[in-house]
Amino acid sequence: MEQPFHSQRAVPQSRFTPTRIAGLAASIALQAGFVFAIISGLAATVISKLPEELKVAVEQEKIQPKPPPPPPPQVELPPPPVAPPPEINIETPVTSSPITVSNKPPPPPVQHQAVTTPVSIGRPHTCTNMPYPATAQRLGQEGTTQVTFKIGIDGSVTDPKVTKSSGFDSLDEAALSCVTHWHYTPQKVDGNPVETPSWPANVVWKIPR
Repeated sequence: MEQPFHSQRAVPQSRFTPTRIAGLAASIALQAGFVFAIISGLAATVISKLPEELKVAVEQEKIQPKPPPPPPPQVELPPPPVAPPPEINIETPVTSSPITVSNKPPPPPVQHQAVTTPVSIGRPHTCTNMPYPATAQRLGQEGTTQVTFKIGIDGSVTDPKVTKSSGFDSLDEAALSCVTHWHYTPQKVDGNPVETPSWPANVVWKIPR
């Protein structure tokens, strides 16, 4: 009976031998120390420069000038009270004027002569001597017109005016035309003729039967 064939392979030896492990650990430790040294040196440099930068920043803040304070508000002061001027009374000497007594009698009053009034001349002052207004007669209109007028120094009548109407224009217009034909002896003062500024008269209108 044949014996089974068993092939035996050579088992390779591990590459991580104690010697290699020790060397690898030493290398890692060396690199870590080198990195630590570099980091420590940079940290020391940064720490040494940090106070100087802070100091420069603080000095720059201190150097900045402060803005000037705002000016105080202007307050308007009231005007000082003005005292009224004192009253000064100056007494002037009173000089008495001499009193003169006159024994002359007063002048005699001016004696005026009697003032005359105007007097009509000629026929009685009516308007019967002129035709009755035709329109008023046809319509049967009658009445009294009151007028005033001036009497000049020659006795003529001027500026007649109606002071109270008869109620009919045709009769009033006829009255104004009628009185301008009247004539008077003028009013006199101290014998001198004067104008009479206003003299009244009534003109009666009645249709003749």
